[in-house]
Amino acid sequence: MNDKLIIFDLDNTILNGDSDYSWIKFMIDSGNVNYEEYSKKNDYFYEQYYLGKLDYHEWALFVLSTFSGKTPDQLEKLLVEFLNSIIEPMINIYALRLLHEHSHDNDFMLLASATNSVIVKPIAERLGFKNIIATEVEIIDGKYTGNIVGESALGSGKLNKVKEWMNKHGFRNFENTTFYSDSINDLPLLSAVSNPIGVNPDEQLRAICWESDWEIIELPIH
Repeated sequence: MNDKLIIFDLDNTILNGDSDYSWIKFMIDSGNVNYEEYSKKNDYFYEQYYLGKLDYHEWALFVLSTFSGKTPDQLEKLLVEFLNSIIEPMINIYALRLLHEHSHDNDFMLLASATNSVIVKPIAERLGFKNIIATEVEIIDGKYTGNIVGESALGSGKLNKVKEWMNKHGFRNFENTTFYSDSINDLPLLSAVSNPIGVNPDEQLRAICWESDWEIIELPIH
């Protein structure tokens, strides 16, 4: 096994946009949730995320309310439609080239997203990731409850989940580990890896990249 571990964030890194935010918008536009109730909250939470001030538990309950009471089978058709009509056009072809380069080099690749696993798994499959970290979603009696399981994969939670995953897969430390991310929310993991890379970073992360002499790459947004 190649001892290089390459970790990718998903939203605004591989995707030109945010999958959680886009899911809510998709659910609004398709008439599956109430416009008045969901639209303002969606914009509010996205702004909080961008500022690095997101209360993730509150946000997760909001997003997962669109799953609550449904079975995975009931959501499958919606998820396929979401992937094809919304996510596919959001995939940054320049980020895809990066994925292909690392895959060609036989690097061990991990997708680490704060987004819930229901949304992340089909996207990860489309992108060719076999290993993913996401915020896990609770199912009881075959139905989504609208709650998360364990710790969220945002901020320090993402770092903790990556460490747990690494221990299970024989990576003893962060030596030879690269992490691509756009977000100040990923600062804990970016600070831990040996090769942090800011991808079209937000203003706060860009400032830290400059101060810390971390690499910045600007991927064209087509």
